[in-house]
Amino acid sequence: MKKYNDFDIEDFVWDTDFRQWVLTPNREINAFWQEWINQNLDKVAIIKQAKTIVNTLKIDSPTIEEEEINQRINQTILKINDRQEYQPKKVSLFYSKQKQWLKIAASIFLLMGIGFWYNHLSSQESSEKGIYEKLVNENHNELIEVKNENQKALPIRLIDGSLVLLKEGSRISYSKNFMGNTREILLSGEAFFEVTKNPEKPFIVFANGLVTKVLGTSFSIKAYDKDKEVTVEVKSGKVSVFAQSDANSKEKATNRELGGVVLTPNQKIVYTREEVRMAKSLVEMPIIVQQEKIKTIFEFEDTPVSEILGILEKAYSINIVFDEELLVNCPLTASLTDLQLFDKLNIICKGIEARYEILDGQIVIYSKGCR
Repeated sequence: MKKYNDFDIEDFVWDTDFRQWVLTPNREINAFWQEWINQNLDKVAIIKQAKTIVNTLKIDSPTIEEEEINQRINQTILKINDRQEYQPKKVSLFYSKQKQWLKIAASIFLLMGIGFWYNHLSSQESSEKGIYEKLVNENHNELIEVKNENQKALPIRLIDGSLVLLKEGSRISYSKNFMGNTREILLSGEAFFEVTKNPEKPFIVFANGLVTKVLGTSFSIKAYDKDKEVTVEVKSGKVSVFAQSDANSKEKATNRELGGVVLTPNQKIVYTREEVRMAKSLVEMPIIVQQEKIKTIFEFEDTPVSEILGILEKAYSINIVFDEELLVNCPLTASLTDLQLFDKLNIICKGIEARYEILDGQIVIYSKGCR
């Protein structure tokens, strides 16, 4: 086991496993480095700098022929040999050996870099098909594939009654009869799902390294092969998401209970593939949830702000955190019916000299109360 705790930026840049994680990551490598970083938070800054350097050193040309690689290596060796033929007469033995060692070390680093670039480009060429094709090839069931090459969303009705609206340039693959204990969908691109409820048979979508699991709800996923991020937005019900590289991903997928990060209506999660990191937030334009009979006419006259926030919380099914005792004596008169949620909050906060913040998919109100 390498002693990464003692590594500086240069050590990480030239470490084989580290460069492979940055340039050609896979599930096992991601899991190892994520766990290591969690245990060594003091190294986060160094890791980011080293990743930046490794990415900066990448060659942008689409292909490098093996002959060109050999030519570069031979030129490097010739340059080193030519320089070694010339030796100053008055040089100490220690300095001469040290200089020769530095030349050898520099040549090794250069050859390693060229080798990494060549391997990275080769792996890029072999992985152009993306995660979607890999999952399709590894699937043991006979799959149906649907592509949408039109500009309009393509509606697809599945055997269980679920509806998929497939966006332009997207595709899905699935088993016709949903064999096994789950209903699995492979997605490349963007789609909206309206899933028929069946707690006994979870509905699972695999999209660019992120797994989305539901028992019955409506949500959308954006996961194009070339994008660095995967986004899941929930319209109704509850959705569970977790990384496919998660060591317990199979257990979470087959378990009837929701695991991983749970999303509720108007919440979204952005999964950064390279960093295997999830950020939970709210959708850009939250909508009123119609699953309950909720008062949707937001006309208030001398109404306590605590009551107004409670109505918004139920209407949008979003958790709003505030000090109820502090705001119960803060009356507000306002017409908020035709406004979006965040516009409503801006007016409320301005009226009571407060502010709000979105944290982990919920709204937090900061206020000093009213005079």
